[in-house]
Amino acid sequence: MGVSVAEGLSFSPHLFPSLGHYGNVRVISGPSPSAVAGRDVAALVDRARHNDGAAFRELFQAHVAGVHRIVYRMVGPAPDLDDLVQTVFVEAFRSLPAFRGEALFSTWLARIAVRVTMHGVRRRPPRAVALDDDSEPHHDGAGPERTVAAREGLAILDRLLAELRPKRRAAFVLHVLEGYSMEEVGAILNASPAAIKVRVHDARRFIEKRCRRDPRLFDILTAGAQP
Repeated sequence: MGVSVAEGLSFSPHLFPSLGHYGNVRVISGPSPSAVAGRDVAALVDRARHNDGAAFRELFQAHVAGVHRIVYRMVGPAPDLDDLVQTVFVEAFRSLPAFRGEALFSTWLARIAVRVTMHGVRRRPPRAVALDDDSEPHHDGAGPERTVAAREGLAILDRLLAELRPKRRAAFVLHVLEGYSMEEVGAILNASPAAIKVRVHDARRFIEKRCRRDPRLFDILTAGAQP
């Protein structure tokens, strides 16, 4: 391939942004049009603490895409995906009195999303993952080649993530795909930055190893990540 997997396979917080579609929620890279400024979030949280229904709705609309994306990347296209997202917000709104503004509301919400999702994952039996079912490109005329490649890249990434241990997957998703710093991920997962660094490193090594075993995975992932 002319370049090693370690050198050529890079992940970014906005991997495959043109196909950020998870379940029924379309996620667009960058600031959401419905996102609210930090000062506005604080006001909304204060209103929500006083059972303001409109504030609840605004907080939900501003953050549902991000929560849905995190949960999806933690569990994949699971049948209870939307139930998990709903549970995240139910727990978050019940816990609003505990939010003191020491972290961003989105970071606090991510911590709840990871906790709810990992609890759900622990109750499931491990699933077998077949990586070669859809590894070959399917140019069905539904769109440009780059769009097809990006869609295939997302599918492959989903399968690779499904093989990671839950703690490694959480660290990889939050740091590499969501763009949180090692310190922020440590706070979310209640682990030291050093431990998070090891988990992310191990996850990267695992994915790179899988790609070495089947160069088609490398080709599809890197094709999907092209700007």
